[in-house]
Amino acid sequence: MDTNTFTARSALTYAVIIPLALVFGYLLTTPMSIMSLAGVGLALFVISLPILLRWHHALVICCWNTVFICFFLPGKPPVWVVFAALSLGIAVVSRTLRNKSNFLHVRSVTLPLVLLAIIVIVTISIRGMGGRAFGSELWGAKRYLGVLGAILGYFALTSQTIPRRQGQWLAGWFFLSGTTAAMCDMAFAFGPAFYFLFLLVPTELAVAQASTQDTLLRLTGVAWMAQAGNWFMLMRYGIRGMLEVRHTWRAVVFVALFLLGLAGGFRSSIILLGILFATQFWFEGLLRTKWLPIAVVAMLLVGAVLVGYAEKLPLSVQRSLSFLPIDVHPTARQDAQGTLEWRLQMWRVVLQEVPQYLWVGKGYTFSSTDFLLVQEAIRRGMFTLYEDTLVSGNYHNGILTLLVPFGLAGTFAFAAFAWAGWRVLHRNYHYGPPEFRHINTFLIAFFAARMIFYLALYGQFDLDLMVFTGVVGLSISVNRGVCSPASGAAPKPDPAPA
Repeated sequence: MDTNTFTARSALTYAVIIPLALVFGYLLTTPMSIMSLAGVGLALFVISLPILLRWHHALVICCWNTVFICFFLPGKPPVWVVFAALSLGIAVVSRTLRNKSNFLHVRSVTLPLVLLAIIVIVTISIRGMGGRAFGSELWGAKRYLGVLGAILGYFALTSQTIPRRQGQWLAGWFFLSGTTAAMCDMAFAFGPAFYFLFLLVPTELAVAQASTQDTLLRLTGVAWMAQAGNWFMLMRYGIRGMLEVRHTWRAVVFVALFLLGLAGGFRSSIILLGILFATQFWFEGLLRTKWLPIAVVAMLLVGAVLVGYAEKLPLSVQRSLSFLPIDVHPTARQDAQGTLEWRLQMWRVVLQEVPQYLWVGKGYTFSSTDFLLVQEAIRRGMFTLYEDTLVSGNYHNGILTLLVPFGLAGTFAFAAFAWAGWRVLHRNYHYGPPEFRHINTFLIAFFAARMIFYLALYGQFDLDLMVFTGVVGLSISVNRGVCSPASGAAPKPDPAPA
């Protein structure tokens, strides 16, 4: 390269960089203004565009279970929703330019999700949609975003296959990304100097810690982090691999994470992990093997330690154990029992409203004025504890949070998707590549456990749909579609009946 060419390129580089530096310097004088955020965001997007074009699909997978939010966008949507929309857009544009589709089309799953999206859009057109971020008196837009984002996310996950050599670690990051929830508790615990982290993570997870620090001290983010670690270990090693004597450290880490997860004070953490452990035990075919007595003895030992020292454990842990017939502190038992009672009362009220929303759903839109007035009335002791939850439509019940907002049509569409997704997971479990045996076994066990928990115990449709679409989409992408006996993998025998 001659001197003149080098000089010309250097001059051109400085001609671009210096004006940009001046513009950024001006914008940063008012860092929280809309114009500054939009300008910086646009510049960062342009700079990161080559990375997005190359790694957009991997970024969707790695961010699926993170708690990170886009603070610079209206409503602070989750990062996984934004990446899903960008990835799907890039995939569609790439297909148009190349006139060649890499999408893994599974018709039995696609049709119910498209139908569900149409039902959501029709419900919005009938019931309206507002948002706090847009200054509307009506709230609820973010919950619609959760449903539509989960549907878009499925198509983003299935927009291309995962290379075989990347399957293990991408599937691992899919679940390990949930460990980012611990940042919420850390930001609050470390004090005001770290509150800037709440620009990246939601404050809602730290609310339980802030409101209970003088009593139970519930660490929601830590509990979610431990749960994500347990899921990763079950997927990576399987139950058989964690019970092997030569790898004792795996069982020790798994139990330690389980105990750490009890710090959230959620009874569901024990119940859900118990259901997941049972379903995976079934799908690994361990019921009539030596591993059954080993697993039973291990659980009895852990249970004996918890029961023996229950009253000496932190109150948040005792609250998690309060549904068991053991002695725990009255404060922990009363707090847990109180939430159960108001939920039962709320469900009785909601069941009376179900018939009027069977054909045209209620939607997620609700009046912010009513919500704030009810909250103030609750503080003054004039209303029961569940009234604000009743107004917002978060019924703490999977079926009700689907049936009331979207009626029978939405319920039918979700049931059709669940059945189709189960068939996809079942075929990939039977006929998937041998190197992905642990992944496919865990995915079908996880899907079954979460579905049982969602239908029978607790669920929120706008938050849980992404769990189901994510698992099905990941299975399709990892296995390059839906496997069959012709794909070459030897079929696995059905688990032996108990």
